[in-house]
Amino acid sequence: MNLNPGIFTFFIATLINLGINSPLSISTSYQPLDVVDGAGLYKQALPDGNEAYLQVIDLGKIQIEQLVGEVTSRGIGEGKYYQGEGKYDSPFFKMQLFSQVSDEYAKVYGDSVFTIINCSFFEQYQSSSQLSFPIKLNGTVITGGSSPYGPIAQPKDKFYRNITLKALVWDEKQVYITDYNPATGAPLSDNSVKNAIATYQYSDHPAKVFGGNQKNRYHLMGTLNKDGIQGDELLLIMTVNRATIDEAADLLRKFGVKSDIITIDGGISTYLFNRRLGNITLPQSVNLTDNPQFRSLPHYLGFRVKRDRNLFP
Repeated sequence: MNLNPGIFTFFIATLINLGINSPLSISTSYQPLDVVDGAGLYKQALPDGNEAYLQVIDLGKIQIEQLVGEVTSRGIGEGKYYQGEGKYDSPFFKMQLFSQVSDEYAKVYGDSVFTIINCSFFEQYQSSSQLSFPIKLNGTVITGGSSPYGPIAQPKDKFYRNITLKALVWDEKQVYITDYNPATGAPLSDNSVKNAIATYQYSDHPAKVFGGNQKNRYHLMGTLNKDGIQGDELLLIMTVNRATIDEAADLLRKFGVKSDIITIDGGISTYLFNRRLGNITLPQSVNLTDNPQFRSLPHYLGFRVKRDRNLFP
């Protein structure tokens, strides 16, 4: 595909026309890597040779799909975050090697594939793992979550007793971030919600709370209202290969993101694949002996251009 730099310039100009001010010279500091109708992937150089990757996703033109491993054990009654503790299952999902996921996704959807990223925080570095927080997939809540670091009666650290989890919710046309209520399961309990993930607000990430906000790899997400009309917000995804989580959030704020900013599974498991460029950020080994399971992850998000539904399952 031949990129048209004018597309990126037009996008930035549109943001500026909407009164979104930025101290950065965006049009020159972000390099377009892959631009399609409804999505763009851009790169910015950070200090000390580090990099940031911005994805801009229009849900009116791009399909988001959750790619989850098969259930190997139900984890009956182990759910901690859906409509009360111990009232829902927290299954173990089979780890899926990132290369297999990208290959299989491309086989099904071909050139319509845009990117794939890893998604949920998870609990065990084994062949299967529970997911930390609730997930709703195509109308079904598939896990009640299992993390000890969240708003439960007896978290491993008292800081997490009173935090508010966030939920990323999307459908065929829109995306938004809102508060998640573990007692009621809202908004995942709403029948109109088909796909959603519960996760941390970026400032509650354990790496910030316990790790002194050290530089690491992260995925952060926020939404951008480009025209002042609710219901057609853009999803912005910022992936940094070495920055503090606050610095990553600031990069989104400079684009005018005023929504909550969330973080999904990151750190050494951060994965970013682009169908044009291939693997951009790969999961790293969990230790010096390189746990072979680590490059297998339980939950991914795939982004693809919407095509004729008759062509694909």
